[in-house]
Amino acid sequence: DIQSRAIVLAMGCRERTRAQIRLPGTRPAGVYTAGTAQRWVNVEGYMPGNRYVVLGSGDIGMIMARRLTLEGAKVERVLEVMPFLTGLTRNYVQCLLDYDITLQLSHTVNRILGEKRVEAIEAVQVDERWNPVPGTEEIIPCDTLLLSVGLIPENELSRKAGVRIDPITAGPFVDNNFETNVPGVFAAGNVVHVYDLVDWVTEAGFHAGKSAAAFAQRERARERRHIPILPGDNVRYVVPHELDKDSLAQEEIHLQMRVKVPIDALVWVEVRSNGNLVTRKAEPYARPGEILTVPLTPKQYDEVSRAAKLTVAVVKK
Repeated sequence: DIQSRAIVLAMGCRERTRAQIRLPGTRPAGVYTAGTAQRWVNVEGYMPGNRYVVLGSGDIGMIMARRLTLEGAKVERVLEVMPFLTGLTRNYVQCLLDYDITLQLSHTVNRILGEKRVEAIEAVQVDERWNPVPGTEEIIPCDTLLLSVGLIPENELSRKAGVRIDPITAGPFVDNNFETNVPGVFAAGNVVHVYDLVDWVTEAGFHAGKSAAAFAQRERARERRHIPILPGDNVRYVVPHELDKDSLAQEEIHLQMRVKVPIDALVWVEVRSNGNLVTRKAEPYARPGEILTVPLTPKQYDEVSRAAKLTVAVVKK
């Protein structure tokens, strides 16, 4: 056995599969996750098909739509069940618009057609409750269906260790030092929540490692003073979930979040305590596919130290 005073969980995440989203239809060959196709094309040098439909506007799906097009394949359509883009806008522009690949919002796969191999999919428009809209069915011939329908943090080991899991992110609850509810157990990267940029993952890894080292060297105080950070108006979740007040006296702390619905106008990212504004940051827009951040600085320590909780909201400016 390996003994340690601290451990950092960094298992990453995995892709959602057809079974997890319960796609109806036959079970032919030719249905793959976008990440599987990415490995085959980029690492193995193998093309899994010639004519594609991509379900989901996640970043890997859009990137693979472009990659497959560059390899000579035909990407017929990218379907997204949500009424808005779920990946980065830059990937939509560079991977779909620049290559004339059609994106259909509020659309999904109604069923898969084919026996031994995918022959086509039936696309359908959905309403605000994701119910199929009768009369909008369309048969799209293809031999391959790629799924880019989200990532799930790998937390089976976390659960076995008694780590508390956020039901929204499917990742551990962490404080601003990336420590979980289990003393000495830290978590960082996509195991906490799914990032849009690898830069954030790298930064989280460095921060978690530094915090774990400080814990192991007993440089961190045993008595911790944590306050919850809660999602407010149009905020789906906030990371970190809790704030160590004493840490704020020493360094700037960045709060990261995703919004529930897009706002294509100037917005305020606000942090409040008991209704009183602690700080806010202006952004040109807010979209679910892009992480927003707002800093808390040592200048706000006095006000934060008196707070029972902090609430983060994203509102029109």
